[in-house]
Amino acid sequence: MKSLFELIIGNLDEKNAYRQINKRAKALPRNYYAAYKKICNYLFCYGEGCSMEMLSELLDLLESGARDQKKVSKLLGADVATFCDELISAVNTNKKTRRDKLNQEIEEYFSKRGQGDVLSNEKNQRR
Repeated sequence: MKSLFELIIGNLDEKNAYRQINKRAKALPRNYYAAYKKICNYLFCYGEGCSMEMLSELLDLLESGARDQKKVSKLLGADVATFCDELISAVNTNKKTRRDKLNQEIEEYFSKRGQGDVLSNEKNQRR
């Protein structure tokens, strides 16, 4: 059970990790940082959440590109939205999506109550 403090403020470890990631991002050259902010906006709006792992992977790529003096367009490609979608897919591989997690939680809830495979039964009743 979470403490009242965690419910109100949130997980402090995650907040500290996010601050560290933002500190790294702000150290990027201006054009890399601008790309990072735009990509983050896309990930937060259109991804299934944006994990610290995802942000860290993105920063690693941008930092290595800046170190090697590669153009941002060469790192991300011509279709940045596809790059973002592939990043989401790569990080979320072997992770449950929110939909999968919701379905599993509902199924577990009803199976504990002896009502069996509720989701499958309802799908069959609709047919």
